Amino acid sequence: TKQTAFSQYDRPQARRRYAEIADHLGLSAPGDRTAAKIEKLLAWLESIKAELGIPKSIREAGVQEADFLAHVDKLSEDAFDDQCTGANPRYPLISELKQILLDTYYGRDFTEGEVAAKKDVVAAPKAEKKAKKSA
Repeated sequence: TKQTAFSQYDRPQARRRYAEIADHLGLSAPGDRTAAKIEKLLAWLESIKAELGIPKSIREAGVQEADFLAHVDKLSEDAFDDQCTGANPRYPLISELKQILLDTYYGRDFTEGEVAAKKDVVAAPKAEKKAKKSA
């Protein structure tokens, strides 16, 4: 599930509530499943963000990569230590918070459970840059 303005942890109550929001906004059609309703809500939120000119990533907001990477570990720890983190439906790991920050910086989708698969998260964008330069 795509990450946007709210976390996408696999929690049935939250998913049901997001589907209800899609219903109330008139985004869903009769017979739509919960996942389809959530995808429509996410697409609607993305369109609102585009209409308002909200950057799609931290990088697009003008934050330099070197500055961001120099502070991402501290940001992750601060997010973990924040008093609001304990109110989340699922207590995140620092590594998950870091991955969310990295994905948000580079404009990538975050999906719960993919943190372990993204071991080389910082090198991937640099490799993309090299590939673009050589093309």
